[in-house]
Amino acid sequence: MAKTQTSDILQHLKEGRRLTQKEAINQYGAYRLSGIIYSLRKQGHDIISIPTEVPTRYKKADGGLKTTTVVNYKLNKDKKTSFDSRLKNLIDSLIN
Repeated sequence: MAKTQTSDILQHLKEGRRLTQKEAINQYGAYRLSGIIYSLRKQGHDIISIPTEVPTRYKKADGGLKTTTVVNYKLNKDKKTSFDSRLKNLIDSLIN
């Protein structure tokens, strides 16, 4: 198999690690992580999106830091859910 951004990101997730867009850019040069995750999900991988609130460099009027929400992607290791997800993806691909 050729080494690609998709294969590298899948390996990253298979190792049990989470991945954000910023990490994908820095580690793999992948500027469209959501597109790669979409493709991996269509292949049957059960990837969970975990919203995470993080501080920004900007300040509120009271001096505290503003926050924003980023998504952490994680591979779901639960085989039953993974099978259900693959089955749903197969049905969706047959219908569409």
